[in-house]
Amino acid sequence: MRQRQAIFVVVLVALASAGDDAHAQAWVGDTGALDLSLDYNLGISSKVVCDDTCLGDSDEFPDGGTTTHQFTIGAEYVPIRALAVNLSVPIAMLKYTGDKTMYPHAGGGTYDDGDLHTTLTDLRAGVRYQILDEPIALAPHLAFSIPLADYETVGNTVAGRHLKMVHAGLGVGTILGDAAYIHLLYEFTLAEKYDRTEDTAKHSQNRSDLAFTIGYKLLDYRLDIHADANVRRTHGGVNFSEFASGSLSADEIMYHDAILDEDLLLAGGGVGYQLTNALNLSLSARLFLSGANTQNASVFALGLEYSPL
Repeated sequence: MRQRQAIFVVVLVALASAGDDAHAQAWVGDTGALDLSLDYNLGISSKVVCDDTCLGDSDEFPDGGTTTHQFTIGAEYVPIRALAVNLSVPIAMLKYTGDKTMYPHAGGGTYDDGDLHTTLTDLRAGVRYQILDEPIALAPHLAFSIPLADYETVGNTVAGRHLKMVHAGLGVGTILGDAAYIHLLYEFTLAEKYDRTEDTAKHSQNRSDLAFTIGYKLLDYRLDIHADANVRRTHGGVNFSEFASGSLSADEIMYHDAILDEDLLLAGGGVGYQLTNALNLSLSARLFLSGANTQNASVFALGLEYSPL
């Protein structure tokens, strides 16, 4: 029975940056521009998807879902030509919606009681510099993120992995004709190790994120319609298929939530509308298509951006 409880544990919800509209990251606004944003992401999952088989012939943990509401306050300022400085602070509200009796977790799980738990997560600050405008737009970026609260990292429902991270990436964009555009954003994240124990500290949590957007603008460029895809690949960590092999230590099994080799693919689309010269509204959805060692979380997003300068 003890071994079954150790194997039947569930992973964090993977909102990541999947719900964020990133199709402007290859361009930087005019000098002196200030953008203030408020984004809401709704993540809904019903089960955990394994990399191979979780136990026996099953490739999933059913009835292990979470509903997550994430609000992110952000700001971006352009102090000099082509350089943008940005800051964002997310607040997460999480509720475990699965069966509370199926997957007990001896290593934590304080958010697994079915109640709503609210916490700050990770502050992110960075810079982006547009080095090219024609024939394509190019803008590399560098950022860091640090945890703001002592949130839960172990159990069926967690707010993140509580790791300091450095993010480096590149946005590439091009305009097609008068109103169509294509954008590609790649980011590599260098994360500190989860050093709760000596065994958990062995596993890299570095990852790659790729976002693709193709869009078209209508109504004098005020209406923006786009299709999107997001890919995440973690470069290290443990897999659910290793649990029954005996290759993992007790610590690796106990605290696996924060060291999983988590991969996912989301796709969907969205629409944005310029309500006034200073206010923009956006709606988008990313549906979970495939993944490994992760919840099957689809993400629905609502965003407001205000540009006072």
